[in-house]
Amino acid sequence: MGIRYLLISLATSALGFVGLIVWTDLCKDRLRADGIITKNISLGDSQDALQLFLSSRTTIALLASFVLNLYILLVLNLKTLFFGDLYAVETKKLVERLANYIIYKGTFLPLVVLQNAFQGILWTIWLIVLCTLKMFLALARERLERLSASPSSTPWTYFRVYSALFMVLSVDLLWIKLSLMMYNTTGSSLYILLLFEPCSVAFETLQALLIHGFQLLDMLINDLAVKNLDCQRSRFLDSMTAGSLLEWKGILNRNLGFFLDMANGTRSLFAHVVASWNGLFSDGCIFGSQHT
Repeated sequence: MGIRYLLISLATSALGFVGLIVWTDLCKDRLRADGIITKNISLGDSQDALQLFLSSRTTIALLASFVLNLYILLVLNLKTLFFGDLYAVETKKLVERLANYIIYKGTFLPLVVLQNAFQGILWTIWLIVLCTLKMFLALARERLERLSASPSSTPWTYFRVYSALFMVLSVDLLWIKLSLMMYNTTGSSLYILLLFEPCSVAFETLQALLIHGFQLLDMLINDLAVKNLDCQRSRFLDSMTAGSLLEWKGILNRNLGFFLDMANGTRSLFAHVVASWNGLFSDGCIFGSQHT
């Protein structure tokens, strides 16, 4: 099932690319017929011709379709890489989370935040990227919990899903950096709101990495213990599992978990303060107008 969707996405991306090339050639022929560009000049060499080409609704639709198909293809490849085929329960919960997130986050943005085309594109990308990260995070946590409860799980299977958390954290940190660059470029405090949801994703991902990292370590130790090891090493692994490892596991889970919860609460409070300063209401970067 997953491979079929992957092939369909690949085919639609290829068709979109071909359609974009054909449309570009047709536009060049039309512009040459109108005398806007000469035969030996391309669209990129003429600013007026390029502006006319990009202002076409057909061009915008084809570009948007091609980028969307590429994005879907990337998401499907990452899903296959980290999770393989999804269980029916996982697919159902994923669809529910996706619908709730789009309704919960996307309803108020066009009503309050968007003021021009640039902001519309920016916040749409923000919504898509953050939605994708949260879906991967939720899917990874749910799959890791399922693997933790399964006695047949292997460390490699667990690590394959666990590495998805590193992917989420890496992309999220990159998005935070881009948001900071956007704020430094514009200087508008409104763009600080780009940071709060990625920070929330980062805190949740760090918590998941902490909790499931110890579970992965336990699985590795147990896997080594059942293999053909000498008695001395087996006793060392057993003592480490029963002693200092469990002690450090409890300390780190308790203290770092509390720190991440406090940091997430501070983030939420600061989001409300910044949103109120800009005349908006925010609940985890959901905006509603305070003014009628």
